[in-house]
Amino acid sequence: MNTQKINRRYITGITLDPSVHAYLDDLAKRSRTSRSWVLNSIVYEYAKLVEKQNLTPLAVSLQAPSSKEPVIKL
Repeated sequence: MNTQKINRRYITGITLDPSVHAYLDDLAKRSRTSRSWVLNSIVYEYAKLVEKQNLTPLAVSLQAPSSKEPVIKL
């Protein structure tokens, strides 16, 4: 039986302001990555920063309704 962790990806549709879209495209181009990679990196880094500073609002909003653990594991 294959015990490798499956890397699941979720396809989402989001609406971006034109300036945010342009900025993400520019970052992706400069880093030679995809816009998805840039967005994921920004969210993970922001989550680490907020969790490290122990800020309550984001920590609370990252919790699943029936869980006491953050949705994003750092």
